[in-house]
Amino acid sequence: MKSGVTVLIGSALLLISTHAHAANSASGSVDVQKVGTISPKFSVGYLVRDQRNARTTQTEVLLSEVMTDPAQMDGVLDPHMVAINLDALRNRNYILLFVRGDGWVGMNATFSKGMTQFLNDTTGGLKAEFTARTATRIEGRVSSPAPLKSMDGTTYTVDLHFDVDIAAPPAGTALPTGGGDPGKALTAFLASSQKKNWTAIKAGSSPAALKTFDKSYNSPAENAEGAADLLKAWIPLQKMTITGGQLRGKVAVLDVEGELFPGQLGLSLVQMVKTGAVWQFDRAARAGLVR
Repeated sequence: MKSGVTVLIGSALLLISTHAHAANSASGSVDVQKVGTISPKFSVGYLVRDQRNARTTQTEVLLSEVMTDPAQMDGVLDPHMVAINLDALRNRNYILLFVRGDGWVGMNATFSKGMTQFLNDTTGGLKAEFTARTATRIEGRVSSPAPLKSMDGTTYTVDLHFDVDIAAPPAGTALPTGGGDPGKALTAFLASSQKKNWTAIKAGSSPAALKTFDKSYNSPAENAEGAADLLKAWIPLQKMTITGGQLRGKVAVLDVEGELFPGQLGLSLVQMVKTGAVWQFDRAARAGLVR
């Protein structure tokens, strides 16, 4: 009898412990009039740049009805784009929550049919409550105390619970203004691209980047033109400044700021990789506005 009681108590404690921290779980729903319901069961969390103030970071939480692999967002240049393009989410609904350090939360509920999106935040009718909010874990509830309306008058309600582990960012060493040697290589590479110098563009590109730039059906001049156009779309070249970045072994991620249009700065992340003794351009992604 005593051993039976011990097993029962042990099982009960295990159940309580599991219930107390069900990592990467989600429940509740977003219910939209005449559109449908998203009822997530799983969550993953990762750090992204705040698109409204890209010098800072925020936590993005992906809530979905199917399990996704958080490792796919680890250490990538743009985890947001990787997340929303996961094969597991193809033709599926999902919800994104954006959690800032001050407790502000934004929501984007996306229905795959027509890619219809419902956006709101804690200044527009949502309420956020947290039972845990640290660098490595967020547990909480985001809800609408009253029904919400989209701009076209569609009514919807929100009641979401989530408990998610946040992966630590890759370890690295801070780079100075100018970006050190990787920054010098990027500056020279971009100068070559603006001059449409295909030989220099090829030499300054990593194998992965060259696959994007070098099209067999184009002439060298056309490839140079295409590379210059892509780089201009990815990186703000007007009044460009490399404000710093991180060195992670043979990979460097540079913070590059420049003017998107008069009076408005934008920030892009540029990844450089070291091949032998040479730093080469690998990829870039727009991170957001600078204010």
